[in-house]
Amino acid sequence: MFDAVLLKDVVNRSKVRQTRQLYDLASYLLANYTNPYTYNQLASELQFNSVATMKKFVGYPEEPYLFLNLTRCHHKIKQQQKSPIKCYIIDSGFVMARSFELSPNHGRLLENAVFVELMSRHYQPGQTLFYYRTRNNREVDFLLREGYLVSQLIQVSYDISGSKTLKREIQALAEAAGELSCSELLLINWDRDEVIEQGQYSIKIVPAYQWFNDFYRSDPHINQ
Repeated sequence: MFDAVLLKDVVNRSKVRQTRQLYDLASYLLANYTNPYTYNQLASELQFNSVATMKKFVGYPEEPYLFLNLTRCHHKIKQQQKSPIKCYIIDSGFVMARSFELSPNHGRLLENAVFVELMSRHYQPGQTLFYYRTRNNREVDFLLREGYLVSQLIQVSYDISGSKTLKREIQALAEAAGELSCSELLLINWDRDEVIEQGQYSIKIVPAYQWFNDFYRSDPHINQ
């Protein structure tokens, strides 16, 4: 199915001649989903002739929603455009079928699943959905925006049993909350359910199954 989408929905429809480069790009994005990248980096690693060509090719798999990109939220547009992009795949099944991982990366799979769910909640990358980096370069996975206001910050970490991991995720959320004046802070993990106080902020820690279930219960179309 992955190959069929590339062939029918991308190569044939967009009349792409450099099919080998397109497949190389798709394989790279599949292996590096949820990881940040820049156009310059991709053009160099995949030996594209120019960054402009790379930008065009990255856009091809977005049209049939095979891959989707998430940009960084920044108050300066130029800085936002220069920042690395994070790539997500619309169907995690492709990861299991085509990636070269020797074992499942549960953290990345969970982050990807949260992104897809946010998309189903009608959040739009580059408009109401971003990722964020603090002034101290701490990353928050998802920033939700309503108009000019940041409505929620979401961090995703499969396993927070280690004290260093939990501290890192909590600090990133609290720091971003202070910079963005946002009090709705959420840490999605595999199984812990609690609330942690970090300075003046309360951070809700919820297990993934609960977050997904709460989303479905809040959807009026499903409740009908």
